[in-house]
Amino acid sequence: FTLNIEDGHLVIAYKAPEETANNIQYARKEFTLPSFSRSFFLDDKVSTDNIQAKYEQGILKVLLPKKAEAQPVQKQISIQ
Repeated sequence: FTLNIEDGHLVIAYKAPEETANNIQYARKEFTLPSFSRSFFLDDKVSTDNIQAKYEQGILKVLLPKKAEAQPVQKQISIQ
């Protein structure tokens, strides 16, 4: 997998590995995953410097943290 930020978009891409051995014979091959690329628009509230990604057990998890000024401010109001 590759993750890039291009013009305000997060681009997630995968390139299928090339098979090196041409003599492989399969009894049954369920599926193959072709190469792909997807892009997602990033809002101005996303901190692009702190984006994290993790690939575990076949699942790609991408964390898009908010910028500090974009997080909601909590204020307690006293009742008189």
